[in-house]
Amino acid sequence: MPVILPTRKAIILMGLGIPLSLIIAWLVPGIWVFCFAGITAILLLVALDGLAARSSQAFKIDLDAPPTFFVGKNNALTLQIGDERRDYLPETHVRFEFNEPVEVLPSQKLPSSGRLELDLNMLRRGEARLEALWLRWSGPFGFAVKQLRLPSDITRPINPDIRTIRADAIRFITREADFGVKSQRDKGDGSEFDAMREFVPGMDRRSVDWKASARHMELMAKEFRTERNHNIVLAYDTGRLMCERLGGLSRLDHAVHAGMLLAYASLRGGDRVGVYGFDTQPRVMTGLVRGNAAFGKLQSEMARLDYSSLDANYTLGLTRLSSGLNRRSLIILFTDFLDTTQAELMVENAARLSKRHLVLFAVFQDHDLERVMSRRPDTPEDVTRAVIADNLLQERRTVMKRLKRLGIDVLEAPVESFSSELLTRYLSILRQERI
Repeated sequence: MPVILPTRKAIILMGLGIPLSLIIAWLVPGIWVFCFAGITAILLLVALDGLAARSSQAFKIDLDAPPTFFVGKNNALTLQIGDERRDYLPETHVRFEFNEPVEVLPSQKLPSSGRLELDLNMLRRGEARLEALWLRWSGPFGFAVKQLRLPSDITRPINPDIRTIRADAIRFITREADFGVKSQRDKGDGSEFDAMREFVPGMDRRSVDWKASARHMELMAKEFRTERNHNIVLAYDTGRLMCERLGGLSRLDHAVHAGMLLAYASLRGGDRVGVYGFDTQPRVMTGLVRGNAAFGKLQSEMARLDYSSLDANYTLGLTRLSSGLNRRSLIILFTDFLDTTQAELMVENAARLSKRHLVLFAVFQDHDLERVMSRRPDTPEDVTRAVIADNLLQERRTVMKRLKRLGIDVLEAPVESFSSELLTRYLSILRQERI
């Protein structure tokens, strides 16, 4: 049921009429009754204008939403409103009432065509739910507006953004095709024995097999191919620090996007990929899957990585991860830290994990600290902030150096190029055959 409300014009007229009526009643007491008649007339006009406004029962409302939304922008939503009784619509304003994961939209003016196209911004993964649709339109005289709230039950899942992953992955795969990312067999390069063949000029002399050469009475050389079936584990710290916003999205969402890009390239290259998430305890632990068809399963598992307000328990999380792996694997740990005290348990458990596996420690560059440190100080408080920021950055560098001394790979990159640098590092590891 719509609610009738006075417009700004009616409120201004009524506000001017009250002091004017009091002045007239004070100067000419005999006509004070007629003064309040004007105010009553305005109230009557508001009521009549509200009754004369377009009936909401004649509105035909159609909402078109895609089956899935993605984290970030470029999520289309189309609203079409028509009037079954007339060819034109009154001046109408629309407001959408979404739940928390969707960025709040201001009130939108409906075009004369009745079609409104929106670009929604999803702040995090989860479920987008349209709670209600608010409509507001004016009467023919401009003294009243009708306001109507229409409850809605439209819900859509919000998944990690995969719309640009395929193009980015193919671009890197094409560039790094010599290093075994494509599915063809790359003879002559790698560590896995493929065949024995006659030695010809140009081949590496270190590939000569002297025993086979003695048997055949001619030089024979071993031919190798790039090894396949690597185990790749994407391990996500879903604790409090990873849920902080960075460039419009949380660090966890940026890490999920980078992990999906790497997973697409890994599955396409024949590797096996798994997803692992933990905060105070393990939350998501998938098996290792392979093949292009498994990418959809990994996407749904990454969508389950929830946001936590608790600090990560590295001892339990990494110990449980290590116990679930029976073969040397590349473990990419997406995490973050503030100081050396907080990173102590992380370094200790990562070092234990690196004895059996190749660990890649992936963190985002902290632009906020760098910005505070490099800003010109104008007050003593600015100097204090700069000193604290510099100390925190020094502690981060100390932790990075310690990880490298322990044989752990470290990737620290800006959020804008994090995905591409992670994929480049993965391809470099394959090329060096370190797994």
